[in-house]
Amino acid sequence: MAGEHSMLVVSRKENESIRIEPLEGIDPNLTLSELFAQGPITLTLAHVGPRRVRLVIDAPRALKIMRGEVLVAGAQPQDEPATTASRNETEAS
Repeated sequence: MAGEHSMLVVSRKENESIRIEPLEGIDPNLTLSELFAQGPITLTLAHVGPRRVRLVIDAPRALKIMRGEVLVAGAQPQDEPATTASRNETEAS
């Protein structure tokens, strides 16, 4: 499984966040070294606009990436975690 990554493209406005955590079912007692055995998380600033930035997040498939407002609302993510195919989110809600 080494080297398996997923990519997520997300736009963020000022004070909006992104949360990265282990997928459900992943042992919470894993060390960072074990969790990142598939490689690091890479953040790339893809675009800077007047009111938002676009980030590209490349992360191991063992990690779930969510928009912060999904957790604030107390709702389950409507999208699947960034663990399979690439997704493109051009507008942040």
